Amino acid sequence: MTAAARLLRAGAVLETALARVAGAAAWLFLAAALVIGFDVVTRKFGYQVPGLGSTRLQELQWHLHTALFAGWLGYAYVRNAHVRIDTLAARAGARTRAWLELAGCLLLALPFCAVGLYFGIDYAWTAWLRNEASESMSGLPYRFVPKSLIALAFLLLALGAAAVALRAAALLLGARDDQGGFLPRAAPSPR
Repeated sequence: MTAAARLLRAGAVLETALARVAGAAAWLFLAAALVIGFDVVTRKFGYQVPGLGSTRLQELQWHLHTALFAGWLGYAYVRNAHVRIDTLAARAGARTRAWLELAGCLLLALPFCAVGLYFGIDYAWTAWLRNEASESMSGLPYRFVPKSLIALAFLLLALGAAAVALRAAALLLGARDDQGGFLPRAAPSPR
């Protein structure tokens, strides 16, 4: 097996793992929609389930949104669904785009993720040590959970950047580009 094939295989393993995480996180969209709908209906009719007031439901909504965003961030990067300004690469060939993508991953995306992960872990750890909860008396406890998801988002984004960097390096080492261009890549769909 060539070096390019090994890089492509490693990148594919990361992409598949990210697709599975995104597929699992996608169910949180349904949960969030149900929570939002329940909150709207109960407030409209002035009825609240004891222990499950509007404040708790609204906080649960942003906890679910945080988890959904965190779960999809790495997969979105692999699928090239993030915001890009491709003025430099728009007219470039596949090899030039691969060099630009590899440089962007190694010099920008991965260091950014490392800093975000470092501070995200500290942010979550501090919340856990303080047993941080909602500032509202009727809010949710365990504020470290959504704060931990911020660190998870940076980890998944780093894995996505690593997968893209591996794919770019493989192309530079001679792997065939069967996707009709280096970007976007047709990654496995989440299930």
